[in-house]
Amino acid sequence: MNKKQIILSIAIFLILQSGITMAQNLPEGTIQKGSLSNEKLISDAKMGVISKMVALGCNKPESYSAYVTQMPEGETGKLIWKELWLVTGCDNTYPINIRFQEDGTGSAFWSIK
Repeated sequence: MNKKQIILSIAIFLILQSGITMAQNLPEGTIQKGSLSNEKLISDAKMGVISKMVALGCNKPESYSAYVTQMPEGETGKLIWKELWLVTGCDNTYPINIRFQEDGTGSAFWSIK
């Protein structure tokens, strides 16, 4: 191997390793970090998340991290996707599974298991 091939091999190895490390940092069953929802839908869903947290015995949610568990599927305007929100509060982390669905009128709704 010449010097350029060695450098290229090292670069490819490092890129592959960083991808593996990033994937390992995702919670099990998730595809990517972040939400696919817009700010309004996230705000609306937060109300349901707070209700779920209270039902689970915590009335002080402090923060959350959103992760996609299912990419959008279906027809345009009726797409369905799923997210996992890890909500921290009351010295614990609560996994909240949310299903989002477009309603065909330019809006969407959510449901929590």
